Amino acid sequence: METKEIICLDVKTVPAFDIETHMPHTAYTVSCMLNGVFAIASGWVLRDAIELFRQLYCINENVAIRLTRPFRPQKSQNH
Repeated sequence: METKEIICLDVKTVPAFDIETHMPHTAYTVSCMLNGVFAIASGWVLRDAIELFRQLYCINENVAIRLTRPFRPQKSQNH
């Protein structure tokens, strides 16, 4: 069997603000060291952040993405 390359991404949730709805929101940031360079991408949903990461750093679909640690969305401080 062929061994599939794996990239491990650290996931963080960050408070954000949606300027269209004027509401607080949570965004997702994924990052890792990639060939000696700190690589990072973010999105409103985790799937979008991972897809943007693939596009920005030319990671093809044959490379597996693994999340390095469990994460919990941060609670809004407004509640």
